[in-house]
Amino acid sequence: MATKNTQVKAKNSVGNEFSLSHSQTDSPIIDVNGLERLNSFRPDLVDFVIKETGEEAKNRRKREVKIDWFTFIERMGALLLAAGMAVGGIFGSIYAAMNGYEKLSWIIASTCIGSLAIAFLKRNR
Repeated sequence: MATKNTQVKAKNSVGNEFSLSHSQTDSPIIDVNGLERLNSFRPDLVDFVIKETGEEAKNRRKREVKIDWFTFIERMGALLLAAGMAVGGIFGSIYAAMNGYEKLSWIIASTCIGSLAIAFLKRNR
């Protein structure tokens, strides 16, 4: 969770000093001071906030598991597709060579394996 802290300090020539501090967070959990202040004027809402924070955390964990699972499926699918392309290129090359097309065999093999190698090397860009 991201937290943003801002501090401003000013001092004049006489020596008077003024400072201001502010913190902002995007956390779904209210800090202890916030819960104490909420309890001072609306004690019934403290239990509600704690219950809803727990529900939000449970939903966030469920969503993270789903995202992890979909990422795994995507990566395994890409791996299987790449393996299928390599096997298809090799078998196509062997088939062309067996039928007397030696140059075509070299072209198919080098194109298939070369394109997979380039895709592998440039995948992080």
